[in-house]
Amino acid sequence: MNTKVVIALDIEEKKAKDIVDIALKYGFDLFKVGHLLFDTHPEIIDYITSSGGKVILDLKFNDIPSVIAKAIIAILKKYKIFAFTVHSLGGEQMLKEVVSTVINYKPKPIIFAVTVLTSLSKTDLKIFGFKTDVKTTVVNLAKLAKKTKVDGVVCSPKEVRLIKETCGEKFLTLVPGVSLGGKNIDQKRTDTIEKVVKYGADFIVLGRTIYESKNVEIIFKNLSIFLNQQ
Repeated sequence: MNTKVVIALDIEEKKAKDIVDIALKYGFDLFKVGHLLFDTHPEIIDYITSSGGKVILDLKFNDIPSVIAKAIIAILKKYKIFAFTVHSLGGEQMLKEVVSTVINYKPKPIIFAVTVLTSLSKTDLKIFGFKTDVKTTVVNLAKLAKKTKVDGVVCSPKEVRLIKETCGEKFLTLVPGVSLGGKNIDQKRTDTIEKVVKYGADFIVLGRTIYESKNVEIIFKNLSIFLNQQ
């Protein structure tokens, strides 16, 4: 079973540290740090890495190529980053610039290009002016990412198989919108963890269903049992 769980730390610093400590105890060592923590407590990255964890920095970089390149260099010089996200809508040149920027880093961080946010639907894309449906748009952006030698994409559970069939099994997928049984308030294109694992997702992101649980340890214990059975 190759699917790995990424814990999204979209919470305040103290609780994030508590989650990190519990997750590591149960063998979960991947943590997604987004704007909420990075913009207020970027030192959480050092806490995670010094504790033995790995950080996926989810800032969805999106700007002109030279600006993004400088931003990424500045972050990689200061922090140990396992992977980070850029936005595929930054375009081909930006994606190529990002790839060339990190190519000589050892170890080289994984690059994930965001396709279409899981909070968006066909109606949203229509408002933006897209003429293709969500799945087609996601696949087109995934093909662009692969063309520029980006390692993989962020996509919803609904597009995992399509991306694997189009871009190959080795093209990585980072998948939010995964449910452990509850409802995803902010996300529309979702599915259960059982199905997402069967789809062949490489990394699945879990956040609210863990840190809003009354017993976080039980969640991690059950997750560990489930994944070991796959």
